[in-house]
This record gives sequence, structure tokens and C-alpha cells, in this order.
Amino acid sequence: MNVSYVFDPHPALQSLIKMVLVKDVIPWDDHSRKVYIYPPTPVHCIIFYLNNPIKAKKIFEDKFERQSSCVVVGPQLTPVNIKLTRDHRAVMIGFQPGGLFRYLGIPMAEIFDEGIDGFSILDKDIKSLIDEIRELQQPELINTRVQSYLLKKIQNIADLRPFDHALRILQTNGNKYSMDEMARNACLSLRQFQRKCNERLGMNPKLYSRIARFSKAYSMFEKNQQLTWLHISHQCDYFDQTHFIRDFKEFAGVTPGVMSKKLENSKLTFQAPMGIG
Repeated sequence: MNVSYVFDPHPALQSLIKMVLVKDVIPWDDHSRKVYIYPPTPVHCIIFYLNNPIKAKKIFEDKFERQSSCVVVGPQLTPVNIKLTRDHRAVMIGFQPGGLFRYLGIPMAEIFDEGIDGFSILDKDIKSLIDEIRELQQPELINTRVQSYLLKKIQNIADLRPFDHALRILQTNGNKYSMDEMARNACLSLRQFQRKCNERLGMNPKLYSRIARFSKAYSMFEKNQQLTWLHISHQCDYFDQTHFIRDFKEFAGVTPGVMSKKLENSKLTFQAPMGIG
């Protein structure tokens, strides 16, 4: 069993972050490790692992590697297998589209498709923050402490521009617009818009839009596994089942049917609380 606590950002943080999420996995009966497939999501994030560290590997790799207790996840294209122990608590700071770029000040292409050790790129105060929230039991207190930390770090964050608003549309409804329309919403030429997307999202806007639509479909199923994949594909505006299955196999690494069985076996859900779409 797993429980998620999702907190909205402080008004001063709303342009930068989408949520703070505290995830508790209630211990299961035996001492086995459970494996969860984590497909690509458009939400870039910083994750703190407060209890036992996880192990992870990309689906084509052979060996699981122990992860840092602080991981920065930027643009992701390859699904990752995550192995959990029975004592798992994580805190995720989910950023608005382009928000992680604004926070870190580094092109997202530099951390493309990798989970980066956060201690190597975040400031020295991050270790103290993690040590503090490890001692807190109530998710509400963890959220308060994390957001207090962020409020002290946003002094030099640039104001939102039309481009940032266009990125939000790209994440939620990008498949409904042409890239020319998206560029006009950003007050940029198409070439400028594509270049900025590569810098701030780590990929071109069309690919990002495809990942966002897939992620919306996947999180819908995580939230309600009684829904049929046909219903979900229609709700997410896929042209037909062929396009839906193509995207699913590309971004999840398995077919929808196989994913259904894996989720049923693991009983773990991680992306449903993100509210994508």
C-alpha cells in the first residue's frame, strides 16, 4: 500500500513549482524488494529519499545501482526500473515546465535522461534540509520546511515571460496546437521557440508534447485501474489505438496490457498524484 500527500505551492512559488509531494510506502508483509517501472513524465523534479535509498536502472541495463538520497530528474526519455525496500519515504519537488532550468540555471540538455546526484549540483544547504526533514513525521511539517527552504532560494529567479506560459500550454494541451501556434503564443519565431525548448526542457517541443500526453494517459490509469485503455486513449485525444500503443511502447517500454499486470503485481503508484494534464 502506498500513500501520497500533495501540497500546493506557496503563492510566491507558484510560477516555479507545481507541487510538493510526500510519498509513503506502507511496509508489506515480507522482506522482498518491489520493482516499479517509472516511465517518462514531463515534470522535472528534485527527489529526496529519506529512509533506505532506492536502487534503479534503465530498462535496457542489467544491473541496479544504488541512488543518492538526493536526485535531480530533468528531461527523461527512457523508462527506469526502481527497486524499493519495504521502508520507503520520498519527497518530491515537482517543477512547472521550464522551472528546473530557471531554478538551476543550467541547460536541461546537460542532465538529459539521467538522474543526477543532487549533492553535486545543488547548494550546500541541501544536506541540512534533508537531515531536518528526516526527523519530521507529519507530511504537513515536511512540506512547510521544504517550501521555506525554496522561498529563501528564489531571490534571483527571473519573472515569467510569455514563453513560460506557452510551456504550460505545451504540457497540458500541446497536442491540440501546431508548433507554429505554440511559437506565436510564446511571442517567438518557430526556430527561437524550438531552441528555447531544447534549452529549458531538454528536448524539442513536439517530443515534449508527446511525452506529456502519454504521461497524462499513464497517470489516469494509475489513478483508476478500472478504466480501459481504449477509454483513456480517447480521453487523451489519441487519433487511434495504433498511435496510443506506439507511444506507450516507446515511453513505457512495454504494451499497455503488460503494464496493467505489472501495476497489479506491485500495487505501487507514483505518477497519479502529479495531476498531469
